[in-house]
Amino acid sequence: MRRRLGGWALVAGAALGVLAPALAAAVDAAWGREVLPIAPHHTDVVALNRATWQLGEPVAEVYGLPARAPIRVIRPDPARLVVPEEDRTLVLLAVDRQAGENPLQARTLGVAARYAMLAGAALSAAGAAVRWLGRPRSVS
Repeated sequence: MRRRLGGWALVAGAALGVLAPALAAAVDAAWGREVLPIAPHHTDVVALNRATWQLGEPVAEVYGLPARAPIRVIRPDPARLVVPEEDRTLVLLAVDRQAGENPLQARTLGVAARYAMLAGAALSAAGAAVRWLGRPRSVS
């Protein structure tokens, strides 16, 4: 019984270690989107900024205060996505961090996959130990 349990733990840990990063990569590929987070301006301010915007000026600042770099987000809320008319290649994500809005980032998914890999390795090691300790001993 102990050897069988150890074997199951060994296989389950190895499967978890292999499948967790693959699942994270698949979720990112299927539902991930590259966006530039912004703290959105009020609609009146955006209208004024759009009226005074000139070619060559940063587009993201018209709609809000942009983050330093784009991030990859999993399943962003379509109502919060902004594709500026001034630059159709740019996708902005209106995020109000003051209100506690934090979209799920692909980096967070990657960290969770790493922890799952570690848990899988620990489960495999425990299964191997149980299996090794559960083997029949030779009597001398």
